Amino acid sequence: MTSLLEKLVVKGHVIRNRIVLPPMATELASERGEVTNALLRHYKLRARGTGIVIVEHTFISEEGRRSKNQLGIYSDELISGLKRLARTIKEEGATAIIQLNHAGAKAPSEIIGRRPVGPSSVQVPGSEEIPKELSREEIEEIIEKFVNAARRAMEAGFDGVEIHGAHGFLLSEFLSSLTNKRTDEYGGSLENRMRLHL
Repeated sequence: MTSLLEKLVVKGHVIRNRIVLPPMATELASERGEVTNALLRHYKLRARGTGIVIVEHTFISEEGRRSKNQLGIYSDELISGLKRLARTIKEEGATAIIQLNHAGAKAPSEIIGRRPVGPSSVQVPGSEEIPKELSREEIEEIIEKFVNAARRAMEAGFDGVEIHGAHGFLLSEFLSSLTNKRTDEYGGSLENRMRLHL
């Protein structure tokens, strides 16, 4: 039987044990989404003795932000702070992963300063607003924003990324036939509804 405290090797990367801190929103970033000292302290304490730390959902674009003090990864200007965060986690011996997210229709207009977006103009549970349906061009831009966010994570020194595809945020909105009413290549069949993800 494998022990919880036994190390694990994944593609040559040694993880010191099988204890994982899952991503949990802290609301400790600045209003611009920057790493703060409070955020660094939070993760430093939780990285001690942990095998993997998955940093909370970070917004990959300003229109994909969920909350006021959410951590951001939408701009190269944030890389230096993210480097401090990755280094803080790794100095405690943990593997550092960061979660990437776009809030989609759940991005509040009072925070993002515009109408939220989604696969279709369908209200989602947990939001009072009807999102603007994304155009094909806007979908391609979002894909590129996820790519750029992953690049920033790697430049900052994270060991990997996790893509947030649950909780009614944008990627899960595309997957669900309840919130994705599109008739183009991004809607209809499950294969089409998964196109953005693949």
